[in-house]
Amino acid sequence: MGNSRGVRIWRLAALAAIAWGMFTITVLHIISSRNPVYDTLSSYIITDRGQGMLGASVLSLAIGSLAVLGTLVAAGVPLPRTTRVLLTLWSLGLATAAVFPASYPPNPNPLSGDIHMYSCLVAFTSLPGAAITLLDPLRDSPYRAIVVRWLRLGVVVLGLFGLSFLFVRLDEAGIAPFHVLADAVPIGVTQRLMLIADVLLLLGLVRIAVRTDAAKALVPAVSQLEPERS
Repeated sequence: MGNSRGVRIWRLAALAAIAWGMFTITVLHIISSRNPVYDTLSSYIITDRGQGMLGASVLSLAIGSLAVLGTLVAAGVPLPRTTRVLLTLWSLGLATAAVFPASYPPNPNPLSGDIHMYSCLVAFTSLPGAAITLLDPLRDSPYRAIVVRWLRLGVVVLGLFGLSFLFVRLDEAGIAPFHVLADAVPIGVTQRLMLIADVLLLLGLVRIAVRTDAAKALVPAVSQLEPERS
């Protein structure tokens, strides 16, 4: 039968942690007075209600991402070292960003803000990079299409988020035309789309692991039937 015990345990841990992270961040959106269209997720650290929920949700997503890596390894999915490193960097980047919040008044902390920003940069670029490194090992696999589908979405929304982040920074620098662009490509929307795309990619990797494990379990079953047929 498919789904070895190790794969089941890692998959359960991954899905539970990711689901909890997404649930808590959804609740945070409901109870907070911040604007999800124009406010980044990082700004929810100064929300009037639900303080600490942002860090908890991001840490939960980081733990779930490491469990996704464990699921892939347990299932025997061919993972280059680069893929493992990038998936780990994605998780560590999220965890670091959760521990070091962004800097906002009335209690600004520039050092924590810089660590937060660069940790997010590492995380947001590492996950698509990990997916890209999987394309060659899966080139003869039917599961490659799963990676390609969610990778394309992830790259598009990452690009949109990068543009919106640039527009906001230039607008803050006082360059008038970029105020219009920042409103046209709201950073809150693009960041949340990127988060959804990242979660879908993680779930796609779990699906690949489960299918790989199930396919391997069919091989001995078929080999046992062949002598009987002969």
